[in-house]
Amino acid sequence: MTTALETRRADWRRWREERDALATADHGPAALTGTHWLSEHPLHIDGLPGAWVESDGHAVGTGPGFQVDLTPGEEHRLRDLLLRPIIRAGQVALRVFDPQAPGRAGLQGIDSFDFDPAWVVSGALETTSDTLQLEHIDGFFSENARAVVRLSLNGRDITLEGAGTTTGGLQIVFADATNGEETQRFRFLDVPAPDDHGQVEVDFNRAYLPPCTFSDHFLCPLPPAGNRLEFPIRAGETRLRRIEEAAL
Repeated sequence: MTTALETRRADWRRWREERDALATADHGPAALTGTHWLSEHPLHIDGLPGAWVESDGHAVGTGPGFQVDLTPGEEHRLRDLLLRPIIRAGQVALRVFDPQAPGRAGLQGIDSFDFDPAWVVSGALETTSDTLQLEHIDGFFSENARAVVRLSLNGRDITLEGAGTTTGGLQIVFADATNGEETQRFRFLDVPAPDDHGQVEVDFNRAYLPPCTFSDHFLCPLPPAGNRLEFPIRAGETRLRRIEEAAL
């Protein structure tokens, strides 16, 4: 008979396989070659035909025999490239994904710590009326619905704050003592919506590398001060795995 722990471990392995597949996909995060902010003034983007502008919240490209009109959430294939617009604080940018991007060269997947059930803990999730201001890598500050989760780790009672999600959970950006030596500079963790008693399961085995690990053109939020932990969390993803590293 399969135990609950064996089922959890198998689910985690499937999640790891999905993350590796995403990391190495032709148009996965490592393929991002640019995030180009648009305005009403035509912008010429290297490798793309025509000129690009923002119009009524759309990314619009025009040129001889060329017309593309995309809203955020849509995407367009142009030869081997994938074009995908985003919107942030009302400003539209066009992202370009290229399978030949240098960041994809030799990328095999994502390394991680082994699954450890000790890093699956219960917590209490609380929503607040406050907003959470997060600084992003490019210096932008975003305003987010704020939620906190209170839990105990390594005998310490801690509170982590995160951005509330549309499903009632939250996304946490955190740093810990493994950063720099064993893991990247920070990681993400998604927490599900609480049960009827406000309780959630927090599984640090599913801490994952942020998109900016794969490409400098992502604009990830940084961990707020209270989420910078002084002790190590040896669970979840650690670093990108490349062919030249695997051969050593």
